[in-house]
Amino acid sequence: MFHGLPNEDPYAHLATYIEICNTIRLAGVPEDVVRLSLFSFSLFGEAKRWLHSFKGNSLKNWDEVVEKFLKKYFLESKTAEGKATISSFHQFPDESLSEALERFHGLLRKTPTHGFSEPIQLNIFIDRLRPQSKQLLVASAGGKIKLKTPKEAMELIENLADSDHAILHDRAHIPTKRSLLSFHRRALCWPKTSCYPCNLKL
Repeated sequence: MFHGLPNEDPYAHLATYIEICNTIRLAGVPEDVVRLSLFSFSLFGEAKRWLHSFKGNSLKNWDEVVEKFLKKYFLESKTAEGKATISSFHQFPDESLSEALERFHGLLRKTPTHGFSEPIQLNIFIDRLRPQSKQLLVASAGGKIKLKTPKEAMELIENLADSDHAILHDRAHIPTKRSLLSFHRRALCWPKTSCYPCNLKL
């Protein structure tokens, strides 16, 4: 239940509410109609009175409810603070590309009313990467990362981040004696039929 108190997170409430609504399926009824119809039951006290202050069917669709709800309860000071945090984003020295991307997405989710368009979001992220990460990204794009569409650029960034995450996972793996022996056999012994250091038949 959302009461409209200063310490409550309206965005978190919406996310939980939508998750619950997604479990409800009514034949022939669009999901936005379900969300709109049941929203008042997720509110209490001042927040419920705020919703009921809209006369009749003045709130005609779910997107309009979300917009007015966030405008009412996501304080401008929080929006300003969130926008400043997003604008000042930069990749930490010991942070991988995948970790930086995940953190940047988290900042965007934390301030849903940031107002940054997709091209601006991409420019902020790319410009604040460490030189090594930026060079890798530019090279992967053939030197034209900012000439790509937002969708193309984000797909490229996500693919690189996935590869980066896989590399980190491999580095975190502590090799066992058996895995080291297996690597030695693959890298050094093959295609010979025997290896004196290993004292093994291959």
